[in-house]
Amino acid sequence: MRYYLFILIFLLPVLGFGQFEAYLQQDPEPKAEKQWGGAFSVIESGSGFGLFYATPLKNFYHVGATLNLFLLRDTKQFEYYYYTFNKKNNVYLIDLMLTLKKRLMTYEIDDQFRPFVGISLGPVYGMNFPEQKVDPFTGEEFKNQFRWTLAGSAAAGVDIALDGGYMVGLRLQYRIMKFSAILGERKNHSMFDVRIEFGKLF
Repeated sequence: MRYYLFILIFLLPVLGFGQFEAYLQQDPEPKAEKQWGGAFSVIESGSGFGLFYATPLKNFYHVGATLNLFLLRDTKQFEYYYYTFNKKNNVYLIDLMLTLKKRLMTYEIDDQFRPFVGISLGPVYGMNFPEQKVDPFTGEEFKNQFRWTLAGSAAAGVDIALDGGYMVGLRLQYRIMKFSAILGERKNHSMFDVRIEFGKLF
């Protein structure tokens, strides 16, 4: 009897550890879902709205596309109450960008917090509708402008997966957009873009 009691006391820590291991659960594998939703951008010279879609690839890459509309301000334009001053141009940019992003630190941090880097490439269509059709001082006629260019961007940000299969994303990106001729005030409309995304994971 004492012999069995001694064995039981000796094995008790081992049995207890085994039961403890049974309660331990391994961290679930990180997920990589499809994404789609809408976005709002604050850029250096205006603001923008967009839609996005992305599908996962191997090794936590996502490939997809975005469609964006930007409304640009003149550099000397300002608002006072309900009035706008020094506005000479109405510049709009529409882009369709193919995107590729790579998730970082996939296994080091919680699966709901998903930092990434990314690049985009695609065409941009620019339009300008001048406020005045004729310069009152020189008589010069201001014509509507329509331009095409190829643009790209580099980005860093984070996607946050929420309960219910939703997501919020925040990214800082630099857009390279240079036209061959002046659109509005200048040819080069390259700028920083702070972008907030709201979407669905599925």
